[in-house]
Amino acid sequence: MKKKAHYNPNSKKWIISLVIMVLISVGVIFATSTITGTIDKKNNTPIQTNFTINTKTPVTVKENELGVKSVEKAFDQRGNLVAYVIKTSNIGYNADVPIELETTITSDGKIVCGIDVLKQEETEYLGVRIQTDEFQNQFKGRKLPLTSSNSIAKGSKIDIIAKSTISSEAVINGVNNSCQYIQDFLAE
Repeated sequence: MKKKAHYNPNSKKWIISLVIMVLISVGVIFATSTITGTIDKKNNTPIQTNFTINTKTPVTVKENELGVKSVEKAFDQRGNLVAYVIKTSNIGYNADVPIELETTITSDGKIVCGIDVLKQEETEYLGVRIQTDEFQNQFKGRKLPLTSSNSIAKGSKIDIIAKSTISSEAVINGVNNSCQYIQDFLAE
């Protein structure tokens, strides 16, 4: 007859097994947080764009479902294409009046040079803060795509305005839609 395994209170093997499991768990947690922190730092560190827009020329807008209303090619003083200036219209909290947004993105479609909220009628004291420099300046130099700070999606994190998530995310979506338009219709 076979001997059945049983618990031996005098054996110290279970302590060794427990210590090994705890050390492996700590190592996995530490490695995961280090990798995540490195990726977040890489995505959220603004990148300097070293050009000045000298002239802009309009581009015919192709039919799209991205809310893109107008597009301009932006050139430096040597005549090199350096960016696209794209105007979009996106629904925020106030569905009756869309948010009109102008986004400047590098010609390769990878970095936001800046944004300007042209028109909005979002909620008083909250949603209207999407037009503040504090909110808009955090877009400068960010790699695309963008995501809100309360999202787990990959991308450069943008701090949303507290209690104004819908308005903040409408701006983020407008910038991402501009990037998508470049990739779909303008990328060479």
